[in-house]
Amino acid sequence: MSVILVIISLILMFVFAVVPLNKYHILIALFFFVVAGANVAAIVANDTYHFGMKIQKETKNYNLVSASDKTNLLLYKALGNGSEKVYVYKTNKNAKMQHVETEDSSYKYKVSNNKPSLKLVEERYVYKNNWYKFFFGNLGNNNLIKHRYYTFNINNDWNVLSTSQANKLNKLIKANKDNIKKEIAKSVKLNLMTYIKNNPNFNPKDKQKLINKFKAQATQAEINKLVQQVKQ
Repeated sequence: MSVILVIISLILMFVFAVVPLNKYHILIALFFFVVAGANVAAIVANDTYHFGMKIQKETKNYNLVSASDKTNLLLYKALGNGSEKVYVYKTNKNAKMQHVETEDSSYKYKVSNNKPSLKLVEERYVYKNNWYKFFFGNLGNNNLIKHRYYTFNINNDWNVLSTSQANKLNKLIKANKDNIKKEIAKSVKLNLMTYIKNNPNFNPKDKQKLINKFKAQATQAEINKLVQQVKQ
């Protein structure tokens, strides 16, 4: 509506300035010039300073799964000199990799004991009421993004690597596959023997559960050694 009023005001201003319809035609033309100017000022204020709008927040929560099937990884792409990081992630195992929006966005990760997740808070400019929506609606800036805040919640057994580091890690895992298996088997055997020795009431039925537990721990420990290598 604001743009339409500007056009109509300018047309009427021109008509009354050029055609002497009555003795007040210059004053009337001046009036429509002021109306047009006021509408232009309102448009500029809306477009530049978001006049007539308010900030609306929306929070979305997603599951977060590892970007790797070998270990728990949160990945990022390093841009420029590496100071800017664009995180890439998956919300379930069958989903495609997604990346955070780079414009008007900020991102961070936190380590906790909670289930891995992604919290996305979006701030958008929306019209304060229907009157402002009616007046400025044709400018097409309703729901304009102000800022996005990405928070990745990961656990202690997760690693945060760049995509290039992740590629190096995969190569190291393949190259050291046999040695990793030996170290894991050795660690599981030692931990199982120690556990049985220190627990006289050990139930043999629990053996497989313990083996699985110690195997997961040993696997993570071996991968963490390789992670430290790629980070150097």
